[in-house]
Amino acid sequence: MEFKTLVLEELDDGIAILTLNRPEKLNAINIQMVDDFNNAMDHLSRAFDSRVLILRGADRPDGSPAFSAGLDLKEAPIIEQKVIPEGYPDWLRFPDYSKKFFQFQKELTNTIRKIRAIPQPIIAAIKGPAAGWGFAIACASDIRVGGRSAKFINAFIRIGVGGADCGVSYFLPRLIGFSRATDIIMTGRDVLAEEMERNGFLAKLVDDDKVMDEALAIAQSFLEKSPLGLRLTKEALVYNIDAPCLETALAIEDRNQNISSQTKDSKEGAYAFFEKRKPKYNRR
Repeated sequence: MEFKTLVLEELDDGIAILTLNRPEKLNAINIQMVDDFNNAMDHLSRAFDSRVLILRGADRPDGSPAFSAGLDLKEAPIIEQKVIPEGYPDWLRFPDYSKKFFQFQKELTNTIRKIRAIPQPIIAAIKGPAAGWGFAIACASDIRVGGRSAKFINAFIRIGVGGADCGVSYFLPRLIGFSRATDIIMTGRDVLAEEMERNGFLAKLVDDDKVMDEALAIAQSFLEKSPLGLRLTKEALVYNIDAPCLETALAIEDRNQNISSQTKDSKEGAYAFFEKRKPKYNRR
């Protein structure tokens, strides 16, 4: 698929790479990127041949790294305009400003919902600043690999609104604990990659030139797992992070094991284990 603000590559081995591609704006999200990102997630939700997704940002024109600087504040005033240029979504033409902003916020946070809803595990490959929405999508990803240039900023609190936005107040306390998360969310301070590794936010911290290599290595290890097993594992993690009790979590796990054990992949996995070889699974 082709997008105006993203590049989606679906490789033959089952790995997909989604690149935020507004390098001249530090990959800040604008209304077009909101639409592109949601459409890309919708496509991936049905792309059975893509089994793992790597999410990254394009380097700036001068070659310096950037993940995403968050919301493009220079485009935000378009919501207040009475005459909307061609090419923008119809909801921007609502006569009531409050309705337009309501819909914009809904479309923006749909990017977070869809990150969690797609079946592919998402590996965020982060170099340079990840601020605001960029920080939020890093939080919503399944695994985070950071370069030493990575810097994390809960920028919402810096622009006169609440610091809890785009799911950050949901994910971050679960990832690093309530007290550490409160500090980052409420202060909006710059948090360097080394601190986020110590907090457990980053699974790996490497030199910038090794970030994609590390992300690809993790993705390749996922390809050695059965396609359905991988999808059901992400699903169980999404549901069970809020499971009200052990019995609910076990019920979801039992259901997933009952489904996956009926597949040909389950038999192939068992044969490969006993024959001391890597399993050979189909693409989907």
